[in-house]
Amino acid sequence: MEIDYKHHGGVTVVPLYSAEDVALLPVVRPLVDWRAVYAAPAGRRSPLAALDPVVPGRDRVLLAEVARMARVGRAAVVNWRRQHADFPGPAGGTEVHPEFDRPAVVAWLLAHDKTEVPIGMPSASLVVVDAGRRTSRFRLDGPWLVLADDAEG
Repeated sequence: MEIDYKHHGGVTVVPLYSAEDVALLPVVRPLVDWRAVYAAPAGRRSPLAALDPVVPGRDRVLLAEVARMARVGRAAVVNWRRQHADFPGPAGGTEVHPEFDRPAVVAWLLAHDKTEVPIGMPSASLVVVDAGRRTSRFRLDGPWLVLADDAEG
């Protein structure tokens, strides 16, 4: 989605995520201090801003992080690689330290019941401020968030 902020001199691209993607963040990014993220007060810089940006196609994890995602030991992940032909293949790294595509690993973990979407996670929201300084907050945990490009609508 693109939001045109002409009075600020440009266009900002805002990615939209599904409720499942938002709920899976603590599983997919186990090294983030999620308590600090959830406790960040409104209007303050999020601790997530300090993280390196995710480059599509280059978001990779080592076996140790796959183990943290599934809350098992690294040896369990090595066994899964041997026992399951459909375990994602290495996307880079070396033979000793292979790197795997994070989205493919998460999809495999979910498909094989090695992890699950957390329940009861705090919902994410989108805050929109219009030209009249009115603020509207939209919850992103519902099945649909409909955005219109018609300002009157």
